[in-house]
Amino acid sequence: MQTDSAASAAFTAKVTADVAAATAPQTATTNPLPAGASLSGGPKKIVIIPCSMAVEGCARPARSTQEASRLLGWDATIDDPASDSTKISAAIQRAVSRKVDAIALTSIDAAAVQGDIKAARDAGIAVSCNMCGNKDDLYQSLIPALDANSKAGYLLGQYAFLEARKRFNSAPKFIVLTDPEFDTVKARVSGLKQFIADCQAAGAGCEQVAEGSFLAGEISTVAPGRVAQLARSNPGYNVLFAGFDAAMLFFSQGLQQAGLADSKKAFGISVDADVANTEMIRNGGFQAASIGFAFGRAGYGQVDNLNRIFAGQEPQEQGITGKLVTSENAPASGGWDGDFDAVALYKQLWNVR
Repeated sequence: MQTDSAASAAFTAKVTADVAAATAPQTATTNPLPAGASLSGGPKKIVIIPCSMAVEGCARPARSTQEASRLLGWDATIDDPASDSTKISAAIQRAVSRKVDAIALTSIDAAAVQGDIKAARDAGIAVSCNMCGNKDDLYQSLIPALDANSKAGYLLGQYAFLEARKRFNSAPKFIVLTDPEFDTVKARVSGLKQFIADCQAAGAGCEQVAEGSFLAGEISTVAPGRVAQLARSNPGYNVLFAGFDAAMLFFSQGLQQAGLADSKKAFGISVDADVANTEMIRNGGFQAASIGFAFGRAGYGQVDNLNRIFAGQEPQEQGITGKLVTSENAPASGGWDGDFDAVALYKQLWNVR
């Protein structure tokens, strides 16, 4: 039987290999476009509904979807509900009343608007979503699969394990922050907690010392103060996990104002590789890593799958997976949005310019 020390060594070796693979450059081979294309006949009318255009992780794929749609000559408009659930429903209802051909959403779970999505589907409207939960398979296309978020949470735990040992000569002691509004964030938290459980089973010392929740509408108002209080109440923590970068940005600012953002004592991890967060990572600020998804190509993937749906075909895997972005591999400027020009490959696939 393996001893605890042997189990811990094997666990560390596996974590090291996984982190190395996740920080490596993505290529057209590792993250390929689907083979072949199915172009719809004639122009289409499409409405794009992001969670909020004020949230970078929602705005980037929404703009990408609009850009890809217009390349094909479609009438593509963005209807911004600004994270208001009532306005999200109203936006979907407006799209149905306009008799559009498709609705493309971002970070809006099917469970939150299932009646509206059912009405759209009953009206013969194609419906796809980027970064969403898909209750009852109401969305015909999901990019990426929800499981990609569980993997992102697990991978961030793996990174934190190595980084805490490197910085503090300690196992990671996590404060876990979640937004219960989003299935994707809940999946990320689930993945992180699975990592913590696996780490503990290997005798490698990981701990969750505290947990808190917040709502998207609070990230720039009351939530940063609550996060600072949570950090103050748990001085032994050394890793702060937030479900998405827009929240982490405000939380890190709140910690800094409270004098609690010393990267020699703790660091933050999150998802999206937004511009400001990647800048923080690049410059050795409080946030040390983020999982990026190539949102600039995600909209092209949505449009590619809508084309397939219009043609009566099955949507295809669009090759979008998470990339672990750290100070060692962060781009020289801006956020992370892919390691190769997938947009050019979509244009080639569709034979457009």
